[in-house]
Amino acid sequence: MAAGNLVLVVVPDGTFRRSLEFALETEGFAVHSHATVRHAFSSGTARKAVCAVIDDAAVEDWLDAADQFGGFARPVVLLAGPFRTVPAMPGVSVVPKPFLGAPLVHAVRMAAENRA
Repeated sequence: MAAGNLVLVVVPDGTFRRSLEFALETEGFAVHSHATVRHAFSSGTARKAVCAVIDDAAVEDWLDAADQFGGFARPVVLLAGPFRTVPAMPGVSVVPKPFLGAPLVHAVRMAAENRA
């Protein structure tokens, strides 16, 4: 994996978003973050991203999530709480919260390698 691969981070909670930014940046990823999926996927940096890390709280409509993630055309790492049932979606890997350290970094590295 090349250092500086761009990862979109989508988390509504600012404190949680900043902690994910820090965790990914310390692993050599460049991070561009947003509070909503809509803003992230329509941003100018979306096409440069190797993947997106999306908190389940950022998903506004689960019925539309598969189409929205599929339209991004890059891997998505979805952070899901223990009480969230996530529908199976192509190109989406799920990392359970709250244990995000190594599993998150591993999922992002796998997404970046699959994108390269």
